[in-house]
Amino acid sequence: MKAAKRYAKALFEWSDNQLDTVQKDMELIKNTFESYPELGKALTNPTVPASKKLAVVDQVFGHKVSDKTRKLIQLLGQKDRLSLLKNIAHSFDKLYKKHKGLKEAKVISAVPLNEALKNEILSKIKTLTGSHQINLTNEVDPNLIGGFILNIDDLRYDASIAGKLAKIKSKLEA
Repeated sequence: MKAAKRYAKALFEWSDNQLDTVQKDMELIKNTFESYPELGKALTNPTVPASKKLAVVDQVFGHKVSDKTRKLIQLLGQKDRLSLLKNIAHSFDKLYKKHKGLKEAKVISAVPLNEALKNEILSKIKTLTGSHQINLTNEVDPNLIGGFILNIDDLRYDASIAGKLAKIKSKLEA
């Protein structure tokens, strides 16, 4: 994972005037790996020669990505490190969002949030983080019983009834 972060950082610094274009490439790469997990398995398979891995990746992404991303793919192919491509895309995405001041927030609730509640939560998140560019998603989990769980980047705030019951249970068992 460290190697993927180093490649992502180098690509980020190298892409300064084409940052948005390379970000779109990395988004395409991330989505492709999520949609086709067998691609990741093929790239990590030690019995598949590096030249075949490069040919597959070139066929999948070839003319769909920018020159900078193609050069990265070529370099990874030459070094037999194409297995890092998925992690590089994720690391690049984090660097890009940090650079742009974008925050990812996810609210997990027992029922879907209405628009007014989403806006209220969004306003609170903006106040807490100081960021005005927030991508808020809502996931429904009826097991929460009530309340919500808020995830902002790597932070987690559990205000669910299920979470409170679990805390009470752990205190009683101690």
